[in-house]
Amino acid sequence: MSQHLVWLRTDLRILDNPALFSAAESGHVTALFLLTPEQWQIHGIAPRKIAFILRSLDVVSEQLAERGIETKIILSSRFEDAPRKVLEVATSIQATSVFWNDEIAVDEQRRDDAVAHALSEAGINVTRHHAFTSLPPGSVRKPDGSPYSIFTPFKKRWISICVDRGIHTFPMPESQGPKTPATKAPVTVGDVAKSLGSENWPAGEREGLKLLDRFPDAAILEYDNQRDLPDLEGTSKLSPHLAAGTLSANHCLKAAYACNGHRLSGGNPNIDTWISELIWREFYNHILVEHPRLAMSRAFRPETDLLPWNHSREQLERWQRGETGFPFVDAGMRQLNATGWMHNRLRMVTAQFLAKHLFLDWRLGEAYFMSQLVDGDFAANNGGWQWSASTGTDAVPYFRIFNPVRQAERFDPQGTFVRRMIPELAEASPKQTLEPWKFGGVGNYPAPMIDLGEARDRTLAVWKLARAK
Repeated sequence: MSQHLVWLRTDLRILDNPALFSAAESGHVTALFLLTPEQWQIHGIAPRKIAFILRSLDVVSEQLAERGIETKIILSSRFEDAPRKVLEVATSIQATSVFWNDEIAVDEQRRDDAVAHALSEAGINVTRHHAFTSLPPGSVRKPDGSPYSIFTPFKKRWISICVDRGIHTFPMPESQGPKTPATKAPVTVGDVAKSLGSENWPAGEREGLKLLDRFPDAAILEYDNQRDLPDLEGTSKLSPHLAAGTLSANHCLKAAYACNGHRLSGGNPNIDTWISELIWREFYNHILVEHPRLAMSRAFRPETDLLPWNHSREQLERWQRGETGFPFVDAGMRQLNATGWMHNRLRMVTAQFLAKHLFLDWRLGEAYFMSQLVDGDFAANNGGWQWSASTGTDAVPYFRIFNPVRQAERFDPQGTFVRRMIPELAEASPKQTLEPWKFGGVGNYPAPMIDLGEARDRTLAVWKLARAK
């Protein structure tokens, strides 16, 4: 029987894993995962996400071991080491083929191409699949063949293609022999402990499937209304699993489709909204492949790279610590710092505060989010930041600036979330949680670092001047 190597990356699952399934259908499989701590550091990956990956790796290794498939976990440090490391493992097991699911970002594509070249030079076949998004990048096009840059027409075309082809998932691979010993990821990689964040983020495919089994039924009732309220558990919390690949996009879409009367739109409005959020993830990943400069600290709208962004270290650090003096902003930042996750409404509010009110370079905020988020996905994070900063595709207009006080009035009117996240305001009244400075301050909570009206006027003036050139 042929020996195959399956290289696992952002696909730490046995269900709907096309590379794993395809390899197991045609030969005896060994799995490989490369630990790349230096590369994770270069990419600014959050410690909680690294720990989540390590725990997920333990789970998938155990699942594979139950099917007689060994997992090799190898230290590779950086992407540049991958061609040599993969070739060494493939040669050691006398593999005739190496299978993997392609990744999206530029550095990952370059790494994969280098590995494919090294294997081909050694006479080893390479079989590449796609699994990170539902539809492969490049497959959703306008009638003239050009890519979309606006979400709504992309969504319509995306749905049309999915309806025509259906949503298909791969079953788990068949057992290839008696159970083998499971391989464990190291307890610590670099300076990151595998247990970090485990109290908030149970990892691995089994935990992801539990969330997915529960969420669609609950979403039918209230998702459209509750997803913007940070004091409620109104979101799916599936994003870390999608980012690490412990669940596939198609698996989530298939569950949503089934709960939505076998529709991708025009069904229950709550499920329609959830599906739309999944398509936003597709959109940003497709955009990243079409425009590689986005992975090189460039704006989608190149002219906005010339804006005279603020680079104040003091202001940035106050925003990072959640000490801006605006409770809704600070509550979001403190949630991020404490848990590695932030409610989506607050991601928009905190991002706009940084990029619009403080006029700090949005790339500073983008990098900080990636350094903290357990669900950090480069394309989605970049897309969200560029949307908020008005530098991206289909972005909010430059003159639309979220007022954090008005946002709190709409989405946390009783101050429940603010009081939970900000101990200084734990005893504040609802009105005090909105604008504590109007009450002479509350406890030792900081005074506002800026005047919102003046900051808005300054930002609009800079944008108008830039657009006039």
